[in-house]
Amino acid sequence: MRNTAALSALLLLAACAQVKEPQGGPKDTAAPRLLSAMPPNGSTGFSDNRIVLHFDERIKLDRVHERLLVSPPLDKMPEVAVSAATDVVITLAAPLREGTTYTFNIGEAVIDLTEGNPASGLTYVLSTGDHVDSLALEGRVEDAFTGLPVADALVLLHDARDTGDVRTAPPAYFTRTAKDGRFRLAHLRGGPMHLAALVDRNGNYRYDLPNEEIAFLDSLVDPRDTVPYRLFLFRPVAAVQFVAAAKVLPERGWQLAMARRASDLTLASLDREGGRTRWWSEWNDTRDTVTLWPSDTTLLAGQRFVVLEGGVPLDTLAYKPTAPMPFNVAVAAKADPASGRWWLECTRPVAAVDPGHARLVVDGTERPWSVAADSIRGRMIGLDLRPKPGQAMELVLFPKAVTAIMGGTNDTTRLNLSAPDPRTLGKLEVDLPADSLAERPGPYIVQLLTTQGGILRQQVLAALPGRVKWEAIPPGSYTLKLVHDRNGDGRWTTGSFEPRMQPERVFLAPDAIMVRAGWVVAHTWRWPIDTP
Repeated sequence: MRNTAALSALLLLAACAQVKEPQGGPKDTAAPRLLSAMPPNGSTGFSDNRIVLHFDERIKLDRVHERLLVSPPLDKMPEVAVSAATDVVITLAAPLREGTTYTFNIGEAVIDLTEGNPASGLTYVLSTGDHVDSLALEGRVEDAFTGLPVADALVLLHDARDTGDVRTAPPAYFTRTAKDGRFRLAHLRGGPMHLAALVDRNGNYRYDLPNEEIAFLDSLVDPRDTVPYRLFLFRPVAAVQFVAAAKVLPERGWQLAMARRASDLTLASLDREGGRTRWWSEWNDTRDTVTLWPSDTTLLAGQRFVVLEGGVPLDTLAYKPTAPMPFNVAVAAKADPASGRWWLECTRPVAAVDPGHARLVVDGTERPWSVAADSIRGRMIGLDLRPKPGQAMELVLFPKAVTAIMGGTNDTTRLNLSAPDPRTLGKLEVDLPADSLAERPGPYIVQLLTTQGGILRQQVLAALPGRVKWEAIPPGSYTLKLVHDRNGDGRWTTGSFEPRMQPERVFLAPDAIMVRAGWVVAHTWRWPIDTP
C-alpha cells in the first residue's frame, strides 16, 4: 500500500512537470474594432492637432504612409504612432481647413498584433465646421480595353469652381477602388464637380506622367445625384515616341516596347568595328512592341546602338543579355483554324531546313517532304500540308533538320500534324438582337476569348443587331467581347485627355459559354442599352 501510494505520487508529479505545447483555440480572424475616439467619431468644430483611436485589442501599423488615406488630402502627412499597445495617435503636421469635413480611411493600415487581421473599411470622420457633410457618390472603375474591374485606382473629385484640374491641382476628395472596381466617396458637400480616376505612378494625386492611366466623365457630377457612375480607365497614346522598355530575350532577340504605335525602326551601332549586323523585325499585332533578331551575336553583348524611327533618333541602348542562350532551337507546329494549313514556329529565326534530317509519315506510310526556300520567313516555316479529316500525319525532325541564323539546331522533335476529327470540335452561333427598333451603326468587332484572354476568333459586324457563326471550335469555356470600333480601323482605340476623347467602348458578356464536342451551341447576348 505504502509503495503503491508513493509510486502514484511520483507519476502525478511527473505529469505535472511535463512540458506540453499549448493547444490554443480557433485561429483569430476578427479584425480590430474601434471602441472609442478622442474626439468622438463625427465631431464638429475640431481645432486641435491630435486624434486618438482606441481599439479592443493590441494592434500595430502596417505601411501606414501608403495606406492611410485622408480626404480631402492634407498638405503635410501626419505623424501616426501606436501608444499603449491599443491606441493609434494621429498628430497633424499642419492646421486643417476651416469649414471642412475630413475622412480618415485608416482601416488597412491598422492590423492586430497576433494574426495581422486588418481593420478593413474603418473610417473616422470629423469636421472643422459646425456640421458633418453627409452626401455621397459611388460607382465603378473598369479597364477600357479588357472591360474588367480595376482595383486600387484613385478616384478623384475636383470642385468645378476651382481653376485647377486633375493635371494641376490636388483633389477636393478622393478614395480608392475595391477589388471589384467599386468606389464610394462619402461625407461630401454639394455642388458640381469633376469626377476622374487615375493610376497614380508618383503618388502626387495628379495626372502628370505619360505612363499613368486616366478615366474621366464628359459631364459634371453632383453628390446630390444618386445614379452610380462608370469610369473607363485607359492609357492615352504618348505625345512623343520613346522606348518604354527593352530586354534581350534568352534566344537573343532584342524586345523593345514602344510608347505608341511605331513605324519601321532601325539600329545604328556606336561600337562595332568592321562587319555589319543585320536585324529582322518581328512586330506584335498592335505594332507597339517589336523583337529585333540579330544576324550574328558574336561580340554583340554590351554594344551600344541608337534606335531610330524614320531616321529620327529616339534613344541609345546597350544590348545586354541576362541569361545563357539555349543550346537547341525549339520547334512547334501550329495550324490555321480557317484553312487547316500547318506551319512550324521556331524559337529563333531560321537559316535553313534540311529535309534529309526529317521524316514525314502519312497514315503509316513515309512520304517525301521538302520546304521551299521562300516559305522560310523569320521564325516561321510554311508547310504545304493540309491533312484531311481523320488522316494521321506526323513529322519527325531529327537533329540538324533546322538551323538558326545566329547558330543552334533542333533536337529530335515529333510533331503531330493530323487534322482534328470534326466530331471532337463544336460550333458556336451568337445572336446579338436589338434592344429597340433602331439599328446601332458600327462597325462592331465580336471576339471569342479563351480563359487566358487570347482571341480565338473574331468577326466584324457593320451594325447591330447581328449574328456570327464559328465552326471548328475546340471544346472549352469562352467569353464574348464586343468592341465598338468607332473609327473603323479594325482594332480597339484608346482615348485622350486633351483633346478630350473617350476610348472605344468594350463590353464583356456576363456569362461564360461552354462549347462541347459535336454540339452546335446557340447563344443570345443582349448587349447593354447604353451601347454608344
